[in-house]
Formats: sequence, structure tokens, C-alpha cells
Amino acid sequence: MAKETSRTTDRLYRCDAIVLGRMDLGEADRILTLYSRQHGKLRVIAKGARRPLSRLGPHLEYFSRSRLMLARGRDLDVVTGAETEDAHLAIRDDLDAFGHASHIVEILTRLTEDRQENVAVFELLSSSLRLLADGVDAFHVTRHFELALLVLLGYRPELYHCIDCRADLPPAPHQFASTLGGFLCDCCRGREPGSRIVSVDAQKYLRALDRGGLSATIRLSIGNSLREELEGTLGAYLRHIAERDLGSLRIWRELRDGSAERSR
Repeated sequence: MAKETSRTTDRLYRCDAIVLGRMDLGEADRILTLYSRQHGKLRVIAKGARRPLSRLGPHLEYFSRSRLMLARGRDLDVVTGAETEDAHLAIRDDLDAFGHASHIVEILTRLTEDRQENVAVFELLSSSLRLLADGVDAFHVTRHFELALLVLLGYRPELYHCIDCRADLPPAPHQFASTLGGFLCDCCRGREPGSRIVSVDAQKYLRALDRGGLSATIRLSIGNSLREELEGTLGAYLRHIAERDLGSLRIWRELRDGSAERSR
């Protein structure tokens, strides 16, 4: 009896996790993609989670942070218990917040491997979702998440020196080469066809974000053209690293524009 109890205990474990994605399985089950504090990214199964009276389902919604009990399984571990810690409910009622939260979890899903613990990444994800739920400007929150995640995963872009010759970058528009991971000076520019020219203001924003984090940029009022430039610059670098397109923000823009058109 003691050995049986020990084996059962070894199969069970707890973790704090945020729901990144989910997929229906059969008539009542769901396969979930989670990012956990203790184990990094996980794919697990929640049996019966789609049933109307399921005790698990309400704790496993998109973007929810929950305390989970799991049992180790042959292919996928199984959720046996769940308790919501922060549902981030306001995100679901705000199209802007929802679109950017979807982008955040898509990036994290694409750029991380399974079961590689990174507590700093978990805390970055958790704090970013909380800020979105609190109504903080989604543009600034998302740019901070993108750059901070790149740094935490070892992909920090070179923002201060030429990525090729290492010369200091003077205050002028410079070419950002996504394939190289940084800016090129005037002497080295043109080496990477298709790279984009980035304005002085966009470079200043990125450096402020790098040096001071979200607190250094959150109060900045910037126009749409600069927002699009920054989103495009970081987006191109993220697509290069992920080696695929990232569709969440494109879908969000289509929904936003469609909603604006209908309201006229």
C-alpha cells in the first residue's frame, strides 16, 4: 500500500500556468498549450473540460493564470485540478487588448521549446497580460514584451553599434537588418537587401525601451506612423527568428477595421 501511494504521489505535480492556446479533442476534452512557472511550455489534456458542468473548464480559458494539479501521462499529462489565480477577464471584452494578448502568446509559443523552465519569461507574460487587462496602452505593453522576450531568450538586437563593423551609430536613420539582428552604419548599409530604414525617433524609442523598460516609454505620446514603424521593425525581426509569419496582429487589424467600418 505504501509503495502504491508513493507511485501515485510521484505521478502528481502542481504548477502555476497561463493558457496560451487550446484545441478541442473528441466530444468533451481539450488539449491545452500552457506556459508554466516551473516547467516552461507544456501541452496537456483536460478531460471533460468542454462539458457544461465541468469543474475544470472555467479555470482554463484563454489567457487565464491558474494553479493546476497534473498527473503524468504516457503522451500528454492530464489536468486533474485547477484554481484560477487571475482570469484577466477584461482582455476578452476589449478588442485591442485581446488582439495584442493573442500576439503576445503567439510569439511566446513560436519562440520557446517545450519544458524549458524560465521563470523570468513566465513573470514577463503574467505582468504583460495583467497590464493589458488593466487597460494600459496595448502598443507600449506589446513592444515592451517583444523586446524583453528577445533579450530573455538570447536574441537581443544590437541597437547601439553597427552589427557588422561595430562602429558607434550616429543620430541618423539607419538600416535594420533582421537577418543579422541589428543596425548597419552608412558604410555597411546595403549589405542585406530588403532590410528596412529605421527613423531616428524609432531608434530612440527602442533604446529607451532597452535601457529603461516599460516605465521609460509608457507615457510617450507617439503618432500612428511611428507606431507602425516600430511594430514593423520588431515584427520583421521576430518573424526571422520564428521562421514563419505571425498572424495575430494582422487578424486583429482586420477585425478592428471591420468594426470601425460597420460603426460608421
